[in-house]
Amino acid sequence: MNRQASGFTLVELIITIAITTILTSLSVAGYKAAREKAQLATEVNAARNLMSAYLGHASDNHGRLLPGYKTDDTATNLDGQPLYYPINARYPWRLIPDMPKVEGVLLYNGTERALEDENSDYMVSVVPNLGINAVYVGGHFGSGSPLRPSDRLIETVGKYYVSRISESVQPDRLIVFASARHGNDRNEIGNFEVRAPNTIKREWSSAAFESNASPSDHGFVDFRWNGKAVTAMLAGNVELLDEEQLRDMRRWSNQAARSNERNFMVAPK
Repeated sequence: MNRQASGFTLVELIITIAITTILTSLSVAGYKAAREKAQLATEVNAARNLMSAYLGHASDNHGRLLPGYKTDDTATNLDGQPLYYPINARYPWRLIPDMPKVEGVLLYNGTERALEDENSDYMVSVVPNLGINAVYVGGHFGSGSPLRPSDRLIETVGKYYVSRISESVQPDRLIVFASARHGNDRNEIGNFEVRAPNTIKREWSSAAFESNASPSDHGFVDFRWNGKAVTAMLAGNVELLDEEQLRDMRRWSNQAARSNERNFMVAPK
């Protein structure tokens, strides 16, 4: 009497393992896609809340925009303790009084740990997920600015930055905040400012964006969402823009928008 062998044959085992591997890969890929979609939604929502705070601050100050970097401004931390230079100069702590909370607006998607850092006040000021276009919106008054506002400079090159909402000719296109990063490591997301492609010279590399390149090659803008960055405009709208769109100076500079010059640079009148 013949007996049939029980269990799987080698071929059946190989097929089973292959199918399991494929299903596992699909499951992991699906999980990653869902997680990234959720993280993107978090950043878009954060950008909207950040703009609500930014515009609220302007409304409370007769339309005057908060400078992205201002050395002589006062600021306090969450415990009400005064902060000093350079922590008080960057936009985060000066804008926090107009925000509902820090987590979910300035810090999210893993960067919340900055609040637990030994130097949390400093970390929050340096690496918010979204950087501000301080040079052209509000003004960058620090010594590291390529265009530090002064009466003499404005007399020479014109009013190159907007200090009031009413000055903007295309507020729905003028970038205030964008996805930012400060380091080459993909975990080093966030930076307090983003820089436009041009100021008085070309600031961005002509090479295409690469995540392992120096952050300054693209003005600290991080195209982390499948080649796009979350960008928040002065009108309060939030969009996903790619590198080609963000190389357009009309999105960064009010002067560029007024003169309709995509490759605008600040130059003497």
